[in-house]
Amino acid sequence: MKKKSKNKSSSWQIKAGAIMSYVGIIVNMIAGMIYTPWIIRNIGQSGYGLFTLASSLISMFMVDFGISAAVSKFLAQYIIKGENEKIGNFLGIVYKLYLILDILILAIFSVVYFNVEAIYANLSADEISTFKVIFIITATYNLIAFPFVTLSGILTAYEKFFQLKLCNIINKIGTVICTIIALLLGGGLFSLVFINVFWNLITIGIKLYIVLKDTSAEVNFSYWNKNELKDLFSFSVWATVISIMSRLVFNIMPSILAAVSGAQAAALFGIASTLEGYVFTFSDAVNGMFLPKTVRASYSKDREKNLLGLMIRVGRINLSIVGIIVIGFGVAGTEFINLWLGEGYMGVYICTMLMILPDIIYCPQQIGRTTLIAENKINFQAYIYVFVSIVNIAIALLLCPKLGVLGAGIAIGIAYTIRLVLMTLVFDKVLKLNMKKFFYECHFKLLIPLVGTTIMGILLFLLISPKGWICFFCKCGIVVIIYAVLMWFMAWNKDEKQLVLGTLKSLQRKMK
Repeated sequence: MKKKSKNKSSSWQIKAGAIMSYVGIIVNMIAGMIYTPWIIRNIGQSGYGLFTLASSLISMFMVDFGISAAVSKFLAQYIIKGENEKIGNFLGIVYKLYLILDILILAIFSVVYFNVEAIYANLSADEISTFKVIFIITATYNLIAFPFVTLSGILTAYEKFFQLKLCNIINKIGTVICTIIALLLGGGLFSLVFINVFWNLITIGIKLYIVLKDTSAEVNFSYWNKNELKDLFSFSVWATVISIMSRLVFNIMPSILAAVSGAQAAALFGIASTLEGYVFTFSDAVNGMFLPKTVRASYSKDREKNLLGLMIRVGRINLSIVGIIVIGFGVAGTEFINLWLGEGYMGVYICTMLMILPDIIYCPQQIGRTTLIAENKINFQAYIYVFVSIVNIAIALLLCPKLGVLGAGIAIGIAYTIRLVLMTLVFDKVLKLNMKKFFYECHFKLLIPLVGTTIMGILLFLLISPKGWICFFCKCGIVVIIYAVLMWFMAWNKDEKQLVLGTLKSLQRKMK
């Protein structure tokens, strides 16, 4: 009875966490559409570019060396086995390592700060001065917050998905409201930076309270074991490579653009990367929630069958979500950007499309990537990410001086296409998953609604000329209805229809 209750609680957390994830994403998108262009008008393209540049530069060095991923993986295993003592011992080792890494990162930040003029020679003297202040504020916050990265991993391991996603929503809403108030009162770029830091610290405090109150995790700071440290490093070293390389794809691009094209190009890329982030975040909303299920499937008797079945189920849902987003932006993106930002941002649309098109194939393969983590085979993913990052940087350095933000989009689009091809080969050859069956069940069976919606969407936006936001949202609504109808009658199976109906009924009961 206790096990049944625990499974019910786990299922509720996954559903509630997924719903909160999508609520958070919608909040982010609405906030971004409303106040991002307003912020740009208030602080200028140069100021927004400097803010994007500082954030991306800091993020490049704030690599946790795979320890946060290790926390989620090992704690999930300890919880399943009921080894509570090992949880505290493991966290004791982890926090000691974080403090050591904090000192090393402080040294790196110091070197970067004193060489800003040489790194960003294209920035003006005023821009350099402003950038240094932003850099100090952001770097100080990240050094303070760095050891608390484990909080999200702990909440994930204990399947506190609802609470974790709620924290992110509180963070975003608080940041948006305070930013609007600050700019209305005459605040500038520095106010925006301080507000982001303040709400991030508040969020850390809330997560820490939840961990102390709702989990049994305790840290044994006196514990030290060389063998466990070795196990941690054997996993985290590859997770580190993946983390660094995945960050390089996006976070190094503003620096490349600022160095060869100027702050304005970095600002345009910041807008494109924000739009791409919305697409990826929607498809990645349930990432990590299936780690315990994946671990159990990996060690079951019918491993390949269970893993492939889970991958197909999650992949079809994922593709249904990411498909309408990519199609929607493809058919409505130019009109949306013209209404949102004004004329002259076609480069942002093209750059965004080049970056999000590979997501249609890559994002539905989420369970495959989770399996690499569960089975300690992430070294294969690390090799691919290293190669892809090198390709991305090489193409960007070749194209960005002449094409600016368009060159950045082409570089990332090519790199992402190579990544999804190589990762698919790993799933097929290394994990022994039948990827032909996966593509047949996932992509081929959903192909007609995807293609049909694209064609009808293009015709709709060509036949009805732009007439403002109301007309735009009406056309988008028609595209969504067409997509839903085609999916319902031509693609979704009985379980997927039941999932949709069950979720709607559950939301209706909650609202009542």
